[in-house]
Amino acid sequence: MNKVLIISYYFPPMGMGGVQRTLKFAKYLKDYGWQPVVITDSPKKYFAVDNSLLEEAIESGIKIERTGNKPFDPSKIIVKAPKENMRKLRSAVSQFFFIPDSKIGWKKKALKKIDEIWSKYNGFDLVFATAPPYTDFLIGQEVKRKYKIPLVIDYRDAWVDSPVLNYYPTPYHKLKNMRLEKGVLKIANKVITTNRRVKEYIISRYGNIEYNDVKIISHGFDSEDFEKAAHSELPSTSKFRVSYSGSFYTRNPKFYFEAIKAFVDKYPELKNDIEFCFIGTFSKENLQIAKNLGIEQYLNITGYLEHINCVKYVMASDVLFLMISRGENEDAAMPGKVGEYIGSRKNIIACIPEGVTKKMLEKYNAIKFIDDENPEQIARAIKEYYDEKKNGTMPMANEEMLEEYDRKNLTYELAKEFNLLKDID
Repeated sequence: MNKVLIISYYFPPMGMGGVQRTLKFAKYLKDYGWQPVVITDSPKKYFAVDNSLLEEAIESGIKIERTGNKPFDPSKIIVKAPKENMRKLRSAVSQFFFIPDSKIGWKKKALKKIDEIWSKYNGFDLVFATAPPYTDFLIGQEVKRKYKIPLVIDYRDAWVDSPVLNYYPTPYHKLKNMRLEKGVLKIANKVITTNRRVKEYIISRYGNIEYNDVKIISHGFDSEDFEKAAHSELPSTSKFRVSYSGSFYTRNPKFYFEAIKAFVDKYPELKNDIEFCFIGTFSKENLQIAKNLGIEQYLNITGYLEHINCVKYVMASDVLFLMISRGENEDAAMPGKVGEYIGSRKNIIACIPEGVTKKMLEKYNAIKFIDDENPEQIARAIKEYYDEKKNGTMPMANEEMLEEYDRKNLTYELAKEFNLLKDID
């Protein structure tokens, strides 16, 4: 079996959406002739811990190598989410001092660990690096140079062209990141992106990469997650449940809270028949906004849940709410949760701008789009879905479209790219 070294700073038991794509790729690569070995960190603290994902990785036969001198104990990770204003401040400060990101200090540790394990696995046939953090790309670049194996890089989000994630305090900082990105692209054998817009940004900004060098492999869903959840007890409710899954990282949900208030004000007779569920981390700042609007009593805030329990809540919902922040390059944004939203086959209210995500979801069928961050329109869409549920006329998801986004099929596409590079090498 061929061996692929996967460089991924974010990996279980770290939770939240950033780990899903890499974990699922690694889980299914063995089905297509590739043994994954993941090099990752030994986190001492993080926003969220998900031991169920770590168990899934181990049970799937993924070999995990961690940096650090001490044995790794997931139970000792300190879980603490900072206040949003403090998080933004820390991010701005770190991007001033650390290029390309705050994980640059991990590069030396990761390269040392890779040197240690190279003989343990009798070398690797290919290296796969996923970002953010973009430090992962720099590590992959060094591995290719030293060991002369093909390099595949995976953009979960754009690098220089993602102003929502990346703040450049001076022109120097942006220019330095552009040079780093261009260098990685020059040496990479294959580039993977989640959508066409990020691909276009890369090709148009840099002159050293061809159109066919970039492969689009979208976010998706693992059908096994939904099968597993379906065979267990769901957290059902007699109320009409509208759910938002995930954090509000880089997103301001105030307009959605205002939509909830608009709904209960306009339809007071329904306020005891509906529940607005928030599955994931929920800051004190957002809770205060909800209190100020007088809607706290209509919210079901679960807090962070392990992934399988999150899937259960999604499946026990009637409608899912999706939002994408407005701003520069908003058309390229594609949250990882989009895959799991459609995998649930639930109806969706999508408050998103024109762009790759909207174009993808237009084929889903069971969806209502909100053009602007308009609370009244959102409240109206919720009422329409409530009435359709009552009348048994809720739209059905497009099954043909869903097959394209199954994690197994997406991993097959990745393995094909690996095989081509292995044959060339």
